[in-house]
Amino acid sequence: MVEFGDIPNAPANAPVSGYAVPTNTKFKRIGLASFLCGIGACFSVALIGVILLFLGVQIAGLFGSEASIVFGENGFRQGIGMAVLMSAMNWYFGYFTIPAAALVLLFSLGRFPKRGITHSAPYYRWGAIWGAVLVGGTTGIASYFIPSDAKEITALGACLTGAAIGAIGGLICGAIFRGIVRPAEQVRKIQVDVF
Repeated sequence: MVEFGDIPNAPANAPVSGYAVPTNTKFKRIGLASFLCGIGACFSVALIGVILLFLGVQIAGLFGSEASIVFGENGFRQGIGMAVLMSAMNWYFGYFTIPAAALVLLFSLGRFPKRGITHSAPYYRWGAIWGAVLVGGTTGIASYFIPSDAKEITALGACLTGAAIGAIGGLICGAIFRGIVRPAEQVRKIQVDVF
């Protein structure tokens, strides 16, 4: 008759920890990077706006015209001037722009390391896209409500100029995010721990 039970001469079971190491799938510094990118976005957009405003005044002076004429005109040039001016004043609205940029980057770039995306191109690309959407959208909408005869053209000029400024700021934010989080290093560390 067959009896079931422990086999006295069977080898002992090996401990599980000898074969598998518990992996830490929580990535570090994503919240910090998103917050610092929000501050960096606000600073970079304001700095780009101030530089463009300074260059516009200097170039207008070289050609013998006043830079304030841009704000008195109707149309595309007024939109460009308003987008540059709003971008230069971005720091005054930091209470709104810093959390907005931080949340957008947290829910877009912050998900890339968990998906195993380690290449630099997606971080720069999506940073530029979100920068263009946020800055171009806000400058375009705000310029639409400026009383003028050509609201649509003014809003288009502001939207395109703001999108260009925001895309440059977004590239800077993508670089800041990758520098703080270092996704390739953290993914490599998890893969080494698994094997």
